[in-house]
Amino acid sequence: MGTRDDHLTEAEGLERQAEIADNAHARAALLRMAQASRGAAALLGLFEASYDEALTVSRG
Repeated sequence: MGTRDDHLTEAEGLERQAEIADNAHARAALLRMAQASRGAAALLGLFEASYDEALTVSRG
């Protein structure tokens, strides 16, 4: 599954590849993959925040 940072790093790499892609189809596919990685990072961030909040509530 990877961490939030792993997904953000992957998205940045995919975006760099898209910048140098030799055709529009490859560029579009790489950008969609980058967007999916950023979405996964966002979801993991929500899960982490929810977990942290649950810990805070259970301790309080």
